[in-house]
Amino acid sequence: MKLEVIKSYTLAILVGISLILSFSLWSYQPKEDDEKSILDEKEELLNEEQINLGGTEETKKSLVQPTQLIFEQDNNYYGFSNAVNRQNLYEDMTSWVLYNFRISDANGRPNVNRQVEIIYPDELPMNIIPNLFTVNNSEQVYNLAENFSFQRLYITFKSDHSLTFNFLSTDGKTQISADVNNAQKHDQLLNYLTTLEGLEKYVMLEEKEFPIYLPVNPIQAIGYKGSMSKLDPEILKNALFQDPLEVHSNVSDDMEIWYQDSVRLMQVFEDRLNMTFIHPQETLSYNPITFIELLDQSIATINGYKGWVQDYNLESINTMNIRYQMYYRGYPVFNHEGLSIIEQKWVNKELEEHRQPLFKIINTVPEPYTLDPGKDIISYIKESSNYKISEIEDIQVGFRLGYSIETEEFIRLSLTPDWYVKINGQWEPIVMDEEHRKGVS
Repeated sequence: MKLEVIKSYTLAILVGISLILSFSLWSYQPKEDDEKSILDEKEELLNEEQINLGGTEETKKSLVQPTQLIFEQDNNYYGFSNAVNRQNLYEDMTSWVLYNFRISDANGRPNVNRQVEIIYPDELPMNIIPNLFTVNNSEQVYNLAENFSFQRLYITFKSDHSLTFNFLSTDGKTQISADVNNAQKHDQLLNYLTTLEGLEKYVMLEEKEFPIYLPVNPIQAIGYKGSMSKLDPEILKNALFQDPLEVHSNVSDDMEIWYQDSVRLMQVFEDRLNMTFIHPQETLSYNPITFIELLDQSIATINGYKGWVQDYNLESINTMNIRYQMYYRGYPVFNHEGLSIIEQKWVNKELEEHRQPLFKIINTVPEPYTLDPGKDIISYIKESSNYKISEIEDIQVGFRLGYSIETEEFIRLSLTPDWYVKINGQWEPIVMDEEHRKGVS
């Protein structure tokens, strides 16, 4: 009898253990965000200063900025003399409330006598509009925006003192339009075309549907001389490696710093002013992500260590690669050593490559410059055998970044304004010799 009781108790205990194990398995939920768990573990191992490069956090709205804002009236074109004024007006525009979104067929740019044209550096999906502007109904935009992209936005004036924003598809055949019912903003834009205050005349590189605009007259530009300080590469190591404590470092004979774990590698170059990080990914299968997803995860990664230590704007983006261009006082900064860009490559939602400058501009003193007129640049490009107009994507005034390392702590900086041309996605200076300069002036 006692043996039967013991058997019964034993069976009951085994059943109870089985139920507990079953419940544990059923109730177990895997972590929804492994990357967040890794970040939490990093924050437990490292203090805030060890993963803070000293910059800011940015958003899609702050990083996706236009390169030009052109006022058109009766086939005459005008742009801002000061790039900061252009930035300020555009920032104000992003706060205007857009409503009544609708989609319609288009036949290229609006055929009107008066409008404002906003040009972005790369194609953007229409569904990014709620991230760039203030809209009263985001879902309405998402429902209309599927499979369309735009690079130019046209603002037209209505007789009832309202405005219409026309986001024109890159093929010119479709547009998504929205209204701004604000008489004050209508009159503000109209006042620019009436008074031309703060504007200068622009001319097209060539007559076409989506032209490149350049200022007609000589440009009274401002350059800068000053200094910059180096940033600590250890912060990038802490931010980009999964387990910073497992990273080994060494200094090569040519004074480059190498960081490495079992699969990742980070190289800090000799002058300590830039770095590159590589984490090879399996590419047997490729899972594409959307424009918005790529931009979001790229921004989040750099925000995670406060990596925006200078002003940057989105320059280009495709299915895997993304590039941000440094800006200073409203103008792009260029350097052939890669000291003015942040670049990333993503594969299957994993960061495979990352390149970034490791310095911060700490003070500057202005210097006046006079640059060649845009009309002279146009004449030179058309006459020169060095350029094919069909290959030119953009022409802008930008800063050439130069530097000299005086001591370990002091680096002399120069930002020299000059003309730049964009061909096949790459910027290069326009070098016009004296013979051509005399010939076209």
